[in-house]
Amino acid sequence: MTRNVYRFKGNFKSFLFMLAVMITLGFLYYTQGLVEKLQKQSRQFQQFKVSIFEQSLNNEEMTDLSFFFNNVIQTADYPIITTDPDTNPQFWRNVGIPEMSSRPPGADTLALLRKMVTEFDAINSPISINYQGSVLGYYHYGESDMIRQLRWLPVVEIIVVAMFILIGYAGFNSIKKSEERFIWVGMAKETAHQLGTPLSSQIGWLEYLKVSPEQLPAVIPELEKDLIRLQNITNRFSQIGSLPDMKPENLNEIIHQTVQYFRSRIPQKNGNTRLEMLLPEGALRVKLNESLFSWVLENLIKNGLDAMENKGGSITIEAGTMHHSQVYIDVKDTGKGIEKKDKKNIFKPGFSTKKRGWGLGLSLAKRIVEEYHGGRLLLKESHQGEGSTFRIILNGISEG
Repeated sequence: MTRNVYRFKGNFKSFLFMLAVMITLGFLYYTQGLVEKLQKQSRQFQQFKVSIFEQSLNNEEMTDLSFFFNNVIQTADYPIITTDPDTNPQFWRNVGIPEMSSRPPGADTLALLRKMVTEFDAINSPISINYQGSVLGYYHYGESDMIRQLRWLPVVEIIVVAMFILIGYAGFNSIKKSEERFIWVGMAKETAHQLGTPLSSQIGWLEYLKVSPEQLPAVIPELEKDLIRLQNITNRFSQIGSLPDMKPENLNEIIHQTVQYFRSRIPQKNGNTRLEMLLPEGALRVKLNESLFSWVLENLIKNGLDAMENKGGSITIEAGTMHHSQVYIDVKDTGKGIEKKDKKNIFKPGFSTKKRGWGLGLSLAKRIVEEYHGGRLLLKESHQGEGSTFRIILNGISEG
């Protein structure tokens, strides 16, 4: 089971990585297509403007060309360089070099302009300017600010998304490690707690036998109970992480045995605490693992005892049938109840409202019920000062 989990985890990470790569490539493809469409429209627009200029040149009645320069060329928001037939720069705009004045440009300026012409031509083919069948020069133009920004947009978005993913992964990894730490500490404390009770009982019986060895026949049954308890605890921990053996069981008997075990072991500090059962007369047949499921009931009863804070009260375990052959088990206590802000966290590993609690009981119970028995464990209701009710829902076995 563990190997399959790690394989699934690796495959899932690979799937997410490939999905991210495909989304990125798709976004780049879409953006590149959009840029190419804008470039095509820009080229058509430039050709349209040049054709207007050519018509103006060839129109004998058109003597003033300043309108074209003032309203078409001067208003352009993209880099422009016009050259003569020998590609010598004649006019330029929006290239980071002051426009030509009465003073001719220097050699360095001309060299830089020719370099820009080469760069512009690599992006957009130059447009020839014709007059009466002769080429007067060429119109070279670069990309507008909008197109340049669109080219960088995917890169910027990928960087931003990558940053969010890294921050999210780091946060998720930190939470995961924290939960794993809580689980390890909680399991260690739970193991010590589970083993401590029967071991302490055996030590007590041994001390008693040292004083009264003649009581050995009466003590042996109690020692056997503690040994059975230790064997059951070992069996429980050995089944965590593996597929438990599931058998049809009478749920009423498991509840009765668990309640009887607790009735004789309720700490005196809990005052007048009552454990009550409301079970149907007929047997409730459910396919489950007796050892693990009794552990769930024990954790819920312990949770109820802790909620009473040594003030006494009652814990009632009620069982019955629901629709679709389902079976429910309600564990109701008259403790302090759960605050509204804590209700969504009670099943998380490491969460506990007790100062010295390790926050594993409810989390472990939920995992046993839902992952191993295919059921549900939920907080049915809780009111501060009145108590809480936890409900377990399992699939029953239909008679006949």
